[in-house]
Amino acid sequence: MRIASLALLLLAACSKSPSTPPPTTEPEPAPTGEEQPAPDTQGADRPGLTAAACEAQGGKVVGDIGDGAIHKPDYRCPDSGEAPLGNIVADPGGPMGVEGSVCCK
Repeated sequence: MRIASLALLLLAACSKSPSTPPPTTEPEPAPTGEEQPAPDTQGADRPGLTAAACEAQGGKVVGDIGDGAIHKPDYRCPDSGEAPLGNIVADPGGPMGVEGSVCCK
């Protein structure tokens, strides 16, 4: 009898819905006007080159691995240690990588 009473009590307790919903976190408000962060312009002072133009200058296309390192002004090419010749831009009508690429010698 005790087990049956305990089982009914537990079943009744589990079937109740909470009287108030759990608290939710509200999203942070979007920045407005003066609060907007400055655009990321790192590496923007490099000239834009297509992949073909890079290779024509004796360079090779080096893609970003996803950490944004190639966009930093102090980025150096892995093989030569030199600064990139420029940022790779898409051929007109051609595809462009999401992470970006640079031209290295």
